[in-house]
Amino acid sequence: MAVMAFIAAAAASLAISGDVPGPLSGVVAALGTIVLTRRIMAFRIVLGESELKVVNPLFTYRIPYHLVMEVDTSKGGTLTVHTFEGGEIYATAFGGSLLDHFIGSLDRAAARVKEIFRQRRSPRTEAQARRTLTVSRIADFCLLATIGVAVAALLAPG
Repeated sequence: MAVMAFIAAAAASLAISGDVPGPLSGVVAALGTIVLTRRIMAFRIVLGESELKVVNPLFTYRIPYHLVMEVDTSKGGTLTVHTFEGGEIYATAFGGSLLDHFIGSLDRAAARVKEIFRQRRSPRTEAQARRTLTVSRIADFCLLATIGVAVAALLAPG
């Protein structure tokens, strides 16, 4: 996936620099923008019945509530989930920003997550924390299309 993202970024940079001929450069730039936008807009935290799900651009973490030790904000201003297994999971959706410094939404989100996981914490079970690749069908399809159009644009007579 990282190789595909690199190829798409290289193709988009060619399109922006003008080395790719014609209207295909616009298609490459538009598809590349869709890929980035869909990946960025997909960040979230899902408070399920038995687990906390942190969806980041590349990885999705599923942590049973009984494994959550603490939820706080890191020094960099990112919401962080600390597990009893010793892991720290950063929630990209709640990264600190200048605007958040005045509004305080990060602290409210951390308090809400703490409240929910304390209410839903169950006795220890065999459930383990899991990390999987984040699948975004639209972003992944557009990434493949970006690569295909960029290759077609590079091979097109110019």
